[in-house]
Amino acid sequence: MYEIVYCSKASHDLTQKDINDILKTAHDFNKRYHITGCLLYYNHEFLQILEGDKKRIQDLYSLIYEDDRHTDIIMLAEGEKAERTFNDWSMAYQELSDDDIAGIGKELFKSNFIAFSELAEKKTFPMILFWNSAKQLLQK
Repeated sequence: MYEIVYCSKASHDLTQKDINDILKTAHDFNKRYHITGCLLYYNHEFLQILEGDKKRIQDLYSLIYEDDRHTDIIMLAEGEKAERTFNDWSMAYQELSDDDIAGIGKELFKSNFIAFSELAEKKTFPMILFWNSAKQLLQK
């Protein structure tokens, strides 16, 4: 199993329709190619994890990188992992509000979101904890 984690800033003119289009395309493509993952949107920034076959994930990331609906794309991590975090979701999505993150520690979540957008390395306990927290939020 291979994963890529990246962050980016939404284009200033991004609309809800754009986000819906991204999610529809991602869901269809990911289901077809057995890719799973999660896309988080908070404060006009994206954070995403993609899981699946290495070549497919790298090819998908290349397509994502060229998408003009976001800028300042930074790969935070990539590499092999033992198992999927988002087995049941071809593309989980959560647009986070301050209310959403209050239950898991608003300031901690915000600082982690910012810290992960600045990370350049992976496989740390905080990164694993972050994605598990995101998964718990989605399961509410």
